[in-house]
Amino acid sequence: MRITVQELNRQVLHVINDRNYDMSKLQQQIATGKRLLKPSDDPVDVANTLKLETKLKENVQFKKNINDGVSYMNVTSTALDSMNTLMQRARELAVQGSNDTLSANERAYLNRETSQLFRQMIALVNTEYKGDFIFSGTHTKTAPYEIYESQNLTAQNYINGEMAYFNAGAMAVGSTVQLFNGFDNTVIRNIIPDSFSLSVAGVNYVENTDYTIDYTSGEMTILNAALLVDATPGTANYAPGQVAISFESINSGRDIYGNSISNWGEIYREIESGITMPININADEMTRDAKTGYDMIGTMIRFGQNLVQNNQPGIENAIDEIDAVFSAMLSAQSINGARINRFETTLDRNESNYISTSEIQSQLADTDLADAVMQYATMENVYNAALRTAAKIIQPSLVNYL
Repeated sequence: MRITVQELNRQVLHVINDRNYDMSKLQQQIATGKRLLKPSDDPVDVANTLKLETKLKENVQFKKNINDGVSYMNVTSTALDSMNTLMQRARELAVQGSNDTLSANERAYLNRETSQLFRQMIALVNTEYKGDFIFSGTHTKTAPYEIYESQNLTAQNYINGEMAYFNAGAMAVGSTVQLFNGFDNTVIRNIIPDSFSLSVAGVNYVENTDYTIDYTSGEMTILNAALLVDATPGTANYAPGQVAISFESINSGRDIYGNSISNWGEIYREIESGITMPININADEMTRDAKTGYDMIGTMIRFGQNLVQNNQPGIENAIDEIDAVFSAMLSAQSINGARINRFETTLDRNESNYISTSEIQSQLADTDLADAVMQYATMENVYNAALRTAAKIIQPSLVNYL
């Protein structure tokens, strides 16, 4: 079979171009560190690599979810630890206050500390994480509780209709009246015991002498005839300097429309494919004992009221109530701690899976640099040999000089 010089030249150039392409491909693999540069390099391995890449991205997101959840629950744990400390101190005060040798004044002094403990507890229940209230359930932009501070001694608040009021005008000494909020005519309840004061026409009246207050219900019992007045909106007594009621009360958080919100609802984080876990403890779950029904707000208000009213049996009952609330807080702490352990265990597994998946992906997609360098050296030798051979085979002709 006769092979023309032109055909021989084409074959030699084809071999040289093939070797040059192989060397160029190896150069790219060495430079990028990747064996698979395009789908046609190995369709099966490319498909598997893409699946592994998706798995790695999922692991990264799960890790972010886990770390965020752990941070959230660590803030919860810190708040619960502080609340447990405050409840322990409240119990110590209750034990001290139940001592039958204490005087009414001494119990009143204990109430001052008790009220401050109570305010701090409310502040802890309103703890935030990244701008969200952690104990508000799914209503994370609204605090579970708020301390309403009456400011009814100013003319501006009178004009705005924010003064507290009551109507005892047609009653007798010993009658009980309900306190109302002039802003929205709602019943005033859950008053902090050391915050209440009452004056009429500039005269200050004394609790337990001129009146008594049920701080939970907001009902006032009249003991002095001077307080048998009608102080409802529109009357002369509903004005600055007349009947002035000052107090702080605990209310449920309200949304932007003024509606009370529930602090129930769970917030979840997906920590593995198809597995979600709650990360929050709601305020009721944390502060209310399911067996007895005692809750932190009612317990602390009743405790303070019994101190103010020098009620020793009531103070003794407060010890049991505080123990019940303390038990609820410990239960919430144990639930939160168990969740943190679950998240941290999952995080360890996530990191292990990420490493093993990365290794498998690397085996499929990454260049074996040592092997690639050896191949490149071999190809370079072959390429140079092909060039030398071509130089001998492809001889110059007259055409080269035309």
